[in-house]
Amino acid sequence: MLTPTSDASLQSSPRQIDLGDNFDQTDLLNSLKQFINQFSLAGGCLVCFYPGQTSPYQITAWRDSSLDGTFLQSEHEIDWHHISTTQLFEVFSVPDRSFSIPFPIYGCLCQDIPTFSCYLLCWHETDLSEHQRYGMALYAQSLNQQFVTRSRASETTSIEAALQRTRHQLRTPLSLISLYVDLLKTTVSSPKSQEWVENLQVTVEQMNTSLQQLTELASFSENRSERCNLCELVQQCLQEMQPWIEEKQLTVVCDAQPLWVWVDSWKIKQVLQNLLSNAISFSPVRGELSCQWQVFQTEALVKIRDCGPGLSAEDLQSWGIPFYSRRSGGTGLGLAIAKQIILAHQGSLWADNLPGGGAQFCFALPRGS
Repeated sequence: MLTPTSDASLQSSPRQIDLGDNFDQTDLLNSLKQFINQFSLAGGCLVCFYPGQTSPYQITAWRDSSLDGTFLQSEHEIDWHHISTTQLFEVFSVPDRSFSIPFPIYGCLCQDIPTFSCYLLCWHETDLSEHQRYGMALYAQSLNQQFVTRSRASETTSIEAALQRTRHQLRTPLSLISLYVDLLKTTVSSPKSQEWVENLQVTVEQMNTSLQQLTELASFSENRSERCNLCELVQQCLQEMQPWIEEKQLTVVCDAQPLWVWVDSWKIKQVLQNLLSNAISFSPVRGELSCQWQVFQTEALVKIRDCGPGLSAEDLQSWGIPFYSRRSGGTGLGLAIAKQIILAHQGSLWADNLPGGGAQFCFALPRGS
């Protein structure tokens, strides 16, 4: 959880809240005032922490507008390290440290991710009633949903911009590779060499197509759904990666029964390619990876496992964030794109470590049309 790191450099007055271009401070202030009036509170504030900042950002509102210039000196008056173990949406009483605001203060954690933590603080002339505490928890959940929605929009914009740059950088090299492949076809004579060159040509064409489709997507939410057998998509991915699998002498365990779902097959194949290539990359030589699935009444669950080193605590918090990568030469876009694709299908994607070692990535998709 993000908290101030050093009291020595704390500012004497709180800074205005800064949640990036996708957040409107005026909207947040109005929302906070409406909440305070609705639940008859004396006042409240949002206190936000960012990595590397020694002082939080905050925005404050009072029911009595004549007090609007009065601020809680949150960085000095609250022991953030003491309360940093609180759970999301749990309302707690803030320990008294001679507040500049002479009222009991209550807090609630609204958001806690590696790049951003936010608390809702409220105060009143008396201890909060159960109704007011319940209102705090509900408002914190509403704020959390706003933060998540805006964050996803920001991530999508960031990914799309990166893909456009990637397309520009790769267009010329891919064209040259395609030209050289055409020249090679006229010089090789043995059937085996001809087969290799043809496979290379197909791969280059697939790369061109994938790059074109990725960068021309108007939005990750626009899906061209069709009835698709995920088993066939998995087999296609494994076939394309067969030389890499053979090089590492991996054993692949894969379910064979059909798995029919309504999805954008091209996009879901991108998800499978990313998850399988990560599993191969992190698997040791002569290791084992598996791709298995379960079918439920309304959804399908796919699990991809490897026997590699597993995920660190930082990985478990940060995977799926654009440009975060632990893979050598990785861009940090693969899992971010996979996450957006699954969310656009109204599904979910998550990761954890296996008890016997290795990592597991799972995604669930609705089965209906």
